[in-house]
Amino acid sequence: MHVVIFAGGTLRSGKAVDAAIASADLVIAADSGAATALDYGCTPKILVGDFDSLDAVPLQQLQAQGSQVIRAAVEKNETDTELAIQIAIEQGASTITLLGALGGARFDHTMANILLLAGIETVPVRIVDGPAVCWLLRGPGSTTINGQADDLLSLLPLTSEATGVHTAGLYYPLQGETLRFGRPRGVSNVLIQEQAIVSLDSGLLLIIHTNARELER
Repeated sequence: MHVVIFAGGTLRSGKAVDAAIASADLVIAADSGAATALDYGCTPKILVGDFDSLDAVPLQQLQAQGSQVIRAAVEKNETDTELAIQIAIEQGASTITLLGALGGARFDHTMANILLLAGIETVPVRIVDGPAVCWLLRGPGSTTINGQADDLLSLLPLTSEATGVHTAGLYYPLQGETLRFGRPRGVSNVLIQEQAIVSLDSGLLLIIHTNARELER
């Protein structure tokens, strides 16, 4: 089951955003993400959060439309987005897409949402925003990137080292390389065909695929 979660950050429109919404089996909103969901024509089935950043009007509107509201304490260990992910897993999610997880007034929330990709191990989670889709590759493992020639692909380690990195279909090939945390060597590689493959022996690697044609608009 594909669950889409609207978080509280800004959300740029794009084909990947539209595709994620269209393929959602369940929509959850984390606090002010409910307002973004409404902007995109979605009525979340579940709202979760302490609701310190959501106006009363959309909250009441969604309650009247049958959305389930799960209130959390203001003082808590988890962010509203993390709570929403936990609920998605409890509901039987097999894949999760976060929308509105980047941007907005809180850069710390952006970082927290990116790091959540490393903290959630039971279900694959990805972040979609405008032309970009990002997800985590855990070693040992591999991932396939479906796009088009000239798309951008960045590989950023979230562990001290990501070792044994191999790529195919990229302008700058990697053949068993080690990428190190804090050294952005893997930024702005380029697809040379419609499909690329990245494999990894050990570590955690953040994959960021950017649709180059949407950047040109």
